[in-house]
Amino acid sequence: MEATVRILNQSALATRQYVDRKTGEQKVIHSVSLRMTDGIDTFLGEITGERAVNCPKFDPQYLYQVQCSMVVREWNSQQTGEAMQATTIYVDKISMK
Repeated sequence: MEATVRILNQSALATRQYVDRKTGEQKVIHSVSLRMTDGIDTFLGEITGERAVNCPKFDPQYLYQVQCSMVVREWNSQQTGEAMQATTIYVDKISMK
């Protein structure tokens, strides 16, 4: 997905630990969340990894061109056993318009 957006809000850098399912190793992931609008829709995108660590503070007065990828994650609820889905939008590239 590619869109011209205005960044409404930017989170602080978040760092979380997780266990890699393949290796069992404890790992760390860094992320910054961006609430963006294209003038019609408002959506949340996430910058991860080293790009998040080096992420500048974006100015809400400017328009940005973003390229994003969407990933659907599926799991079964531990409480109900019901199949659940969540879509995460990852910001792959961002530049001033």
